[in-house]
Amino acid sequence: MRTRLVLLSARLLDPVNAACAAGEEHEAGRIAVSFRADLTAFADDPLSTAATDLPNLPVLLTVLDGRPTHCDASL
Repeated sequence: MRTRLVLLSARLLDPVNAACAAGEEHEAGRIAVSFRADLTAFADDPLSTAATDLPNLPVLLTVLDGRPTHCDASL
């Protein structure tokens, strides 16, 4: 369980750290009003998917800057 929590924390904090490093913490790195909206939705839970299977995990939806750029036909 601890490994899962550490992995979850790392994945949630990564966008914040990247935004800070780029000097964009005022507009990116979090889900918040007026922040850029980038999102990827997968067909399964990446946290419960084996690391070796992650590259083959289907992407159902991609949103860049608040606009959908990919939407799987199943949606």
